[in-house]
Amino acid sequence: MRWLHAALLLPVAVSATLNLKQYKPSFSQQQFPSPEEDSPHHVVSKMQREPKFLTNQTRKFVVNGTALPEVDFDVGESYAGLLNIDKNNDTAGKLYFWFFPSAREVADKEILIWLTGGPGCSSTGELLSLNGPMLWQPGMYKPIRNKWSWHRITNVVWIDQPIGTGFSQGTPNAKDEFDVARQFLGFWRNFVDTFAMQGYKVYVTGSSYSGMYCPYIASAMLDSNNKEYFNVAGMQVFDGVYSVESVGEEIPVASYVDRWQNVFAFNDSFRQTVKDTSQKCGYDDYMRKYLVYPPTQLQPGMPPGVDEDGNVKPACDVWSMVQAAAAEITPCFSVYTITNLCPLKYDPLGFSDGSMYRAKGSGPVYFNREDVKRAINAPVDKEWVFCTETPVFINRTDNSIKEGPGSQPVLPNVIDRTHNVILAHGTKDFILIDDGTLLTIQNLTWGGQMGFQTKPTAPLYVPYHNNNNPETLAGAGVMGTVHSERGLTYLAVSTAGHFLTMDAPSVAFRSVEVLVGRRDGFTNKPFTFEGNATAAMPIGEAGNGTVVMFPQSADSRCNPLSGAEPIRSDGTPIRAKNGQSVFALALAATLAVALDL
Repeated sequence: MRWLHAALLLPVAVSATLNLKQYKPSFSQQQFPSPEEDSPHHVVSKMQREPKFLTNQTRKFVVNGTALPEVDFDVGESYAGLLNIDKNNDTAGKLYFWFFPSAREVADKEILIWLTGGPGCSSTGELLSLNGPMLWQPGMYKPIRNKWSWHRITNVVWIDQPIGTGFSQGTPNAKDEFDVARQFLGFWRNFVDTFAMQGYKVYVTGSSYSGMYCPYIASAMLDSNNKEYFNVAGMQVFDGVYSVESVGEEIPVASYVDRWQNVFAFNDSFRQTVKDTSQKCGYDDYMRKYLVYPPTQLQPGMPPGVDEDGNVKPACDVWSMVQAAAAEITPCFSVYTITNLCPLKYDPLGFSDGSMYRAKGSGPVYFNREDVKRAINAPVDKEWVFCTETPVFINRTDNSIKEGPGSQPVLPNVIDRTHNVILAHGTKDFILIDDGTLLTIQNLTWGGQMGFQTKPTAPLYVPYHNNNNPETLAGAGVMGTVHSERGLTYLAVSTAGHFLTMDAPSVAFRSVEVLVGRRDGFTNKPFTFEGNATAAMPIGEAGNGTVVMFPQSADSRCNPLSGAEPIRSDGTPIRAKNGQSVFALALAATLAVALDL
């Protein structure tokens, strides 16, 4: 960001008692470039690029990028509509898709699939709220361009599935994830034929309940041994469901509440009740026994605290106990992001942190408007809701979880055959707790070994970048923890909740760059859309989660211009490789940014 000119900064360099924040102009005073300049289409639109996928076969799916209601910019080339899950049976059901070719001038022959979880939540909704070319998130006045749209990396398609979800059509008939995968592979074959994508690399990604969808779909594709249609090259899931409910929710609750005690703000007696319940129900013993590195044994098929049908016993439902108590203290408490506060934000999609809150007189949700449906080739007679209350599985039961250990049987197949799987989790997520994902990983065997052999501790680093658009600000630096072994990478993102791609878009963007091979890992190498550009990087070590800090005192509040010696979190001073104090270097870097050098 730009700060005040050099004349205002001169006394800052002299005085050690003034905080740098005093000289940062207010947000309204800062001069930002037009959002057009930060647009993924800013350069290519000047060239009026020819459509990449327009043919006689795809013409009926064309979406006019300049005619989307409420969107006052061109979103670029895209295609949307319904395709059968069975090419020879028009009544078997249809899935709805919205496909955006890559905004890159030259895109590799690859396609990334995004699947929202639920089960029964619409990927179309998350195109607009998470990772698509335009954003209309809770609290936003109108849609904006998305600097962090994944189509700036590769070709991306958002798909409403299984049948019964979003704009998809047909009668839900899936009993388990094998049925879901069969539906999807039938649709995907038709999609590949329609857009002539034979032989393209396929990356399967999603969130939440897609921890079930993605592994089963990717595994089924791999097992087909048909690279013409199902050439799976990698998979990524954010805050996924991989096991029975209690593993991701109940078992880790007590340790989670301890970790976030300043957020939950429970009194001592209630915290003790949580601890006692966790101990009595066997959750603490389970964590001590199975969340170890390396793991020593398989976890039992029936976890503690459940009845013979696999349902959590009321006396052991510590998750609901904590949720209810948290909502008393903070009425707008969100299990999706525990640091959220009141008021609830207006959501044009009708899913503000799962509350379904709609302002009185606000009209239908965006995708349920007739003009919007017509603009995106969606069925006008289909009522769109972000997450349907109509079951997408027969009897509301996914037998892959009810009768089995979730997606654990197929995850190793995907890891071993692609050597490219990323499981990410926001640590502020309470609907699915991060330790539940780690418990799942420690129960898997892939690459000839069981689980991670060492505990994840390495810093998850996101490159510093030009935050020159106030509508799409995103974090940089050390933003969590990353760990990789034998083709599986785990990310714990400290700034994110359940909707990781919304809360930490720069982390999600970098993870996709890694997934598709644009970047080798989580380093300070610039984002692909910034070319070889670099932004000022903090000087000092960042190993094992180290954060560069400055000693705090009455006249020095984490201010690199205060003259204080930067230190590690353990209190030891940080010095450059040649032994020089990094203060002078940090000051020079700070002034360079301030002077826009």
